[in-house]
Amino acid sequence: MIADIDTIVLRLRAALRFESKLSLADILHGSCALDRMPRRNAFTLVELLVVIAIIGILVALLLPAVQSAREAARRMQCGNNLKQIGLAIHNYATAFGALPAGSIQEGPSNAPAEDRINWAISILPYLEQQALFDLYDPVLRNAHPDNLRVLKTPLEVMNCPSFPLTGLLDQPVQTPKEEIAVGSYKGVSGRRYVGHQNGFWDYPPFSCSSTIREIDRGPLHMTKVCDYRAETISTIRDGTSNTMLVGEYHTKDPQNKSQASSRPYWASTHSFHNLAAAQPESYTRLADYDACMTANGDKWWQCDRAFASLHAGGIIQFVFCDGSVHGIAAEIDADIYQNLATVNGNEIIPSLD
Repeated sequence: MIADIDTIVLRLRAALRFESKLSLADILHGSCALDRMPRRNAFTLVELLVVIAIIGILVALLLPAVQSAREAARRMQCGNNLKQIGLAIHNYATAFGALPAGSIQEGPSNAPAEDRINWAISILPYLEQQALFDLYDPVLRNAHPDNLRVLKTPLEVMNCPSFPLTGLLDQPVQTPKEEIAVGSYKGVSGRRYVGHQNGFWDYPPFSCSSTIREIDRGPLHMTKVCDYRAETISTIRDGTSNTMLVGEYHTKDPQNKSQASSRPYWASTHSFHNLAAAQPESYTRLADYDACMTANGDKWWQCDRAFASLHAGGIIQFVFCDGSVHGIAAEIDADIYQNLATVNGNEIIPSLD
């Protein structure tokens, strides 16, 4: 009599496991030889190796998907940080009638003694950091010992989790000669005047000269020096939805930091530490500081004032003056990119969506 299907399956597995030479009739009808076979519940070595191989293949297939999901979550958090920063700047503008100054400079020398408060410190009360803001004395120079406690405080909202150096304290190459908190974002000071290699709206020595032009200024630039004033919503005549406000900057760490500083410092007013400019060269948007330096012949003043990100595809996120957040490809058209950085350039900007 033929056995039921479950019994047949069990006999077949036993025959395969012990390499038996049982006939089909033995398997279907039963066999004394099969009945005398020893019963084992453990895996054989071959079966175990097969299982391990299958698990390894599954891990290899799933790992990229897991890493991609994690990076997507990190990128989303970076975008959320920018939304908070944009909202804080708008709340500041509502309270004071103008955007915060990108930086306040007491003179044109770019000396640390002339650095005062900057946009990131100014918006602390609107980021639920009133207690930290109260520790900062805006009358004193930015890196005065009494203000260093603020400069040394890492803030989650100022750091993108995609940046491996998030939360790090680091000493900048130039100033101050203290370890201060690293950040991941820079205010948009404008676009570089291509008629000069160092025509930036964060650099006091070139203020009040033909090195920089009014038409190139952005929403967050140096003020007070040469009577420059902070922008208002009404002075953003190109349109708040067409003007970048704050963007990402995090790259691979350079191999040699002797001449430059590839890291943003969220609370430092010194020149390019938390300000940057839109520049025409695509290498300034590379998430690799050394590659930027190699491409431009070690013009660190360009690479230091760049926007770039370590996100997949090199997408750089910006919060715009209307509070919206957009990702911009590193390969964006140079003219469009620069036009997005000005407040009154009278350019026609195509849709980013």
